[in-house]
Amino acid sequence: MSRPAPLGSGTAARLWHVVRAWPALQQVAFSGMVAYRAEMVIWVLSATLPLVMLALWSAAAADAPIGGWDQLGFTRYFAVNLIVRQLTGAWVVWELNWQIRQGELSPRLLRPMHPLVFNLAETLAALPFRALVLFPLVGVLAVWRPEALFLPSPSVGAAFLLSVAMAFFAAWSVQAAFGMLAFWFEQSMGFWSAWFAVWALCAGYFVPLDLFPAGWVQLVRALPFYSTLGAPIDILLGRVAIGPTLAVQAFWVVALGAGLGLMWRAGVRRYGAVGA
Repeated sequence: MSRPAPLGSGTAARLWHVVRAWPALQQVAFSGMVAYRAEMVIWVLSATLPLVMLALWSAAAADAPIGGWDQLGFTRYFAVNLIVRQLTGAWVVWELNWQIRQGELSPRLLRPMHPLVFNLAETLAALPFRALVLFPLVGVLAVWRPEALFLPSPSVGAAFLLSVAMAFFAAWSVQAAFGMLAFWFEQSMGFWSAWFAVWALCAGYFVPLDLFPAGWVQLVRALPFYSTLGAPIDILLGRVAIGPTLAVQAFWVVALGAGLGLMWRAGVRRYGAVGA
């Protein structure tokens, strides 16, 4: 069976092939999103938990601030949380898990484009649909608490965008890695569920990390959970030093990408060995 080169080991020619094919990939992926727009809306709405947490924490801080966080602080935090979550969300863990277990990965391995590259194109093509749902939600928040609106400085805004981009690639890589566990385990999604439970707490999805003990916060901010969500939130809100935070994110993007390549090579060898 002819297989694509291992992830992360392509030559300059292969990378140039991806660059040239990328517009076509985006067009195909976008068409798929349009065809399944109802399903896409459900996926987007499933990531609106920050609005629920905003309501809970705002109610809790109605009488007095909690750990230095008042209602305005919580509003800004969970509004940015919602935006970052929508911009960094992916579903490759479910797609890859299904393709491996059902044997649908086999024809994709015969294509000249790496299977994960196409999934990445699909994920990015979904961003316009996410924006269509996101803008009204943010608009409602702006009407509810107009004092929560703020304009970051150009340098902070640029750092935020860079941080969001790295958070996306880190989160996507983590999902792909858990999806690849299907090469070895029948019920690999259980591992993802356990990860998500820890991630929701350690990434700042449920609660700002500043509300936890200082020593614990410093540890968690060095772990990959925080780099996939909390880092860009805190950068935009001015709660962390930008340089060190971006450096930690960059480390995890490189480390996760390298680990993904190793897992892919080992997994595809096992996949072919069992006759899939």
